[in-house]
Amino acid sequence: MLRVLVVEDEEMIRKGIVLTVDWTALDCVVVGEAANGAQGLEAARRLNPNLIITDLKMPEMDGLELIRFLKEKEYPGEILVLSNYEDFDSVRSALLLGAADYLLKIKIQPDTLLACLNKTTKKMQNTADRKDSILKTDITEPITDHLLSFFQGEESLDSF
Repeated sequence: MLRVLVVEDEEMIRKGIVLTVDWTALDCVVVGEAANGAQGLEAARRLNPNLIITDLKMPEMDGLELIRFLKEKEYPGEILVLSNYEDFDSVRSALLLGAADYLLKIKIQPDTLLACLNKTTKKMQNTADRKDSILKTDITEPITDHLLSFFQGEESLDSF
């Protein structure tokens, strides 16, 4: 189950996101909320979310600073950005910093939010599945066979 953190200074929007989405249908759970980037950073450290939904314009620490700090600390999860129309440069900056996608606050409806979340959670699941398949690949047997053949004089060092 993916762990979600919502960082938004406008309480009505924050609560709307938390309450309008059927998080269990997405195999997600909202583990925390924060009213600004500084609180969001503290919550991210404490709660270890897989997905952070953050506003860009907030007091104390804005969303860009939050994203920049998380990426510097190699945050492994995904970040969705909330913005207004006039925040185009900020949205562009957020995407360049590694945000997965953005939503316009004016157009946030349950179906658009759900579509964006579906896309992001599927991307995260595909990434996790690829990592699992890579980790399950047993490379020790071929290496062991090569080493054994080398030490028995059947293979040369060049064959490695």
